[in-house]
Amino acid sequence: MIIQECPADDSLEKNSMVIKMRIAIFTEVMSPFVSGISSYVDVLKKGLTNLGHEVLIVSSTLHTEETIEKKDIILCPAKRAKNKYGYECTNINDKITAEALRKFRPDVIHIQTDTRIGYMGLQIADRLHRPVVFSIHDFFHDRFAFEKSKLVWKVKTYIEKQHFCDMIDNAQVVISSNKRASTFVRSAGRKRRVTLIPIAADQSRFDYRKSTPESRAKMCRRLGLPKNAVTAVFAGDLSIEKNIEFVLTAFAKYIKPKDNIHFLVVGDGTELNYLKSLADTLRIGNMVHFTGVVSHSIMPEIYAACDTYVCSFDDGLMSMSFVEAMSCGLPVLVKEDKEKYVHNMIRIGVNGFTYRDGREFTDYLKKIAGFTPFKKEKMRSIIRSSMKSTDAETMAAATVNAYETAIKIYKLNKNYR
Repeated sequence: MIIQECPADDSLEKNSMVIKMRIAIFTEVMSPFVSGISSYVDVLKKGLTNLGHEVLIVSSTLHTEETIEKKDIILCPAKRAKNKYGYECTNINDKITAEALRKFRPDVIHIQTDTRIGYMGLQIADRLHRPVVFSIHDFFHDRFAFEKSKLVWKVKTYIEKQHFCDMIDNAQVVISSNKRASTFVRSAGRKRRVTLIPIAADQSRFDYRKSTPESRAKMCRRLGLPKNAVTAVFAGDLSIEKNIEFVLTAFAKYIKPKDNIHFLVVGDGTELNYLKSLADTLRIGNMVHFTGVVSHSIMPEIYAACDTYVCSFDDGLMSMSFVEAMSCGLPVLVKEDKEKYVHNMIRIGVNGFTYRDGREFTDYLKKIAGFTPFKKEKMRSIIRSSMKSTDAETMAAATVNAYETAIKIYKLNKNYR
């Protein structure tokens, strides 16, 4: 760690010291892969860097056969895998990565996943004698629900549970954006405290004010959305826990073509083909639009072209796309659940609504569809303003506190070099 003296001002004592850290973040996926984790890593890196810390990201990709070293990113070769990402790191004993980490000399290892890249993080932390912080982003028992065989589902879930527990057992500090993660940890048979960290969006990128009526219309045409249609959007990994089936079923039951309300589903995942088939079976294919994989760089423009964001999951922990959409001024529709982090951000009628069932959900959609252009713009401004406290630096500062705690715990238990 590097200790720097801060210049004196009205808010700091004259001799106050700031600790600058070197943080190695291990994540199986990163941008342009569209997922909550890749967005989280982008924002965290930006926040940490803005606070003066050094960050090195270790990730994997299918688009290389050799390890790629850049200034602040290491990309390891990956292979296809039946996990929620569709791939995983090929070699967790990669010598190039190990040497790069040795030279970087991280103060802490921050692991975002319990896939193979997570195990690489644990190995390097052990070799370099460094503490580990583990972020809980999802539930292992939802990852293979698409398997038709119950036996296969149980076996794979058991294996994933072991991976999850390995991360928990070897981390000095466990963090999450949702207090439900504590229940999840206990259900895995572990008694660990989970530190809650707020999540944030990149406010400079996700800003609807950077779009124009012309650019929004162009994006609507690109997405195949009808002119003047009211569009509800979901973006993220299309896995079973996102519960998109609920939205499709509600559309089929309560939304008519004359309502001119459409549903845009952005992303890819294990449920994509099933959801497309379900939309056709329910005869709402003309009201539902699937984009598949899109570049994360165009997400601000996509949100700007839509009217509301829907969040229908039952057990999810983190929703970066939810925060990004709100930063773009979209009112949100969230399934009622007071344990959800996203639920706690809702001010009913101001920046969104909570619903209990399909009828309430579609009633709110119709209400939003009835807003005048003036009311929509005013609501966008209010929602955007409400997100000022959820910036990258705030999230990063809270995470740094977790890093400092991890270092203290490690020092108490091992010889920290």
